[in-house]
Amino acid sequence: MPNVADLGAAIARHPNKVAAVFLGFDLWFDVLATGKVGSKMFKAGGLPAEPDEPDSTVQIPLPVVGRDIVVAVDITLPPDGFRIAP
Repeated sequence: MPNVADLGAAIARHPNKVAAVFLGFDLWFDVLATGKVGSKMFKAGGLPAEPDEPDSTVQIPLPVVGRDIVVAVDITLPPDGFRIAP
């Protein structure tokens, strides 16, 4: 049964830069409960927003781990499952 430590190890050994992790509900809940999840602003196209974006730019906060790995729930995965997206 994968846990937060297993997810961290899988991210660390992934051959490409990880952009997002898709987590089953229970693992997503566990990751959010670690206190290590931050928030980062993204704009259209899924691009990280820069601090000096014009006020007219729509920005959405998304949960991230590390500097910019987006954490998303995927209810089609098993509760403790995960998928890593480069």
